[in-house]
Amino acid sequence: MTSLLAGAWAERALLVALLWALGGWVGLLLGAAIAGYDAARLPRPRELLLGSLALFALTPLVVLARGLPDRATIGPDIATGNLAAHYLAGTALALLVLGVLREVRAERASATNGSAERALVPRPAPPAGDADR
Repeated sequence: MTSLLAGAWAERALLVALLWALGGWVGLLLGAAIAGYDAARLPRPRELLLGSLALFALTPLVVLARGLPDRATIGPDIATGNLAAHYLAGTALALLVLGVLREVRAERASATNGSAERALVPRPAPPAGDADR
């Protein structure tokens, strides 16, 4: 039990350090907020994925909040100077990765727990003509 608790805190510390390295001081604050949320609520992977989806959906709205650009500035550099959208998308990406990793870990754990999971998916019966061969 203690090793599981220590492992969870080690994962949170790794997440905070990674976001700090990638996002600077804002990444550190966002990483600490995600780690605190994770420690307080222990969210399911689906909850993390839905939060990621919501943040990704808000990113274009944050870009457009500064106003629509004129024709001369339309191009791939529209969001270049918008750090709020950058950090919002980065946070969404961190939640997405965390949610996917937890989903995969849960699937692996349930697959290795025994035959109870495997019994839910029966094998198809061989065709009748193959029994004579």
